[in-house]
Amino acid sequence: MIPFSPLEAHGPHLPIGTDVMVSRRICEEVASNLSKEGITTLIYPPQIIGYCGYTKDFPGSISVDARTLSKVSYDMLESLARQGFKHIMIVSFHLDPFHLKAIHISMRKVMRKYKVKVMEPLSTLYYSGALGSEHAGKEETSIMLHLHPELVDEIYRSLKKVETRFSLLDFRRSFEDLGISDCYLGEPSLADPEMGKKLFERLVDECTRSAKRLIRGEDKIDIPRKIKLLPLFLRR
Repeated sequence: MIPFSPLEAHGPHLPIGTDVMVSRRICEEVASNLSKEGITTLIYPPQIIGYCGYTKDFPGSISVDARTLSKVSYDMLESLARQGFKHIMIVSFHLDPFHLKAIHISMRKVMRKYKVKVMEPLSTLYYSGALGSEHAGKEETSIMLHLHPELVDEIYRSLKKVETRFSLLDFRRSFEDLGISDCYLGEPSLADPEMGKKLFERLVDECTRSAKRLIRGEDKIDIPRKIKLLPLFLRR
C-alpha cells in the first residue's frame, strides 16, 4: 500500500499535511484488518507529492506538474513490479482530477508491461458523491477532528459557509480565480468528530474490500468516467 498525497493548503484551520495524514492512517487500518485474515501488507513510505491545480496559488500547496507526477509514479511502480510485487494499492486522499489522471496513466502503463495489478480505490468512492466534494469543508474537517483533533485550529467553529458554482471548464481554474480567498469550500463549522469517525471507517472499509478483491483477482481496475475522459494536456 502506497500513501500518495501532496502537501496542500486546507483553509485556515487544517494542516497542509491533511491528505498525507489521512492516507497514511487508512493504510495502517487496512493493514491491520488484513493481518487478521493472515494477509501480510507492507506500507510504503508516504509519497508526499502531487498535483494541486485548484490550490496551487496558496502558500503550503506544493504542486508538481501532472506529467512529471505520472513519470515518477510509473518509475516507482515499475521498481516494485521488477522486485516481484504482484498487488499494489495506491491510497490518495488528495482527489484533484489531474493528480488522479496522472497516477492512473502510470498504473495502466506498468500493468501492460508487468504481471502486476495496481489499484486506486478512493477516486471511485469520491466521484460517486459518497464523501462530499468540499475541500476542507465539514467532511474533511470532521475526519481530522476524529484522527488528529490537536491539529485542527479552533477557528473552524467560526468559519463562514463558502459556496461556488462550477462550470464544465472550471477544472482549469484555481480557487483564487473562483473568488475563494481562504482555500476552503463548504461549512467547516458543522464538522463533528463522530461524523469523521463514520467517514473514516467507510474509507477504510472500502480500501479493505478492494484489497481483498485485488488479491483474489476479482476487482475491476478502473477510473471514474470524469477522470478517464479528462485530457492531461488541459491541466492548469
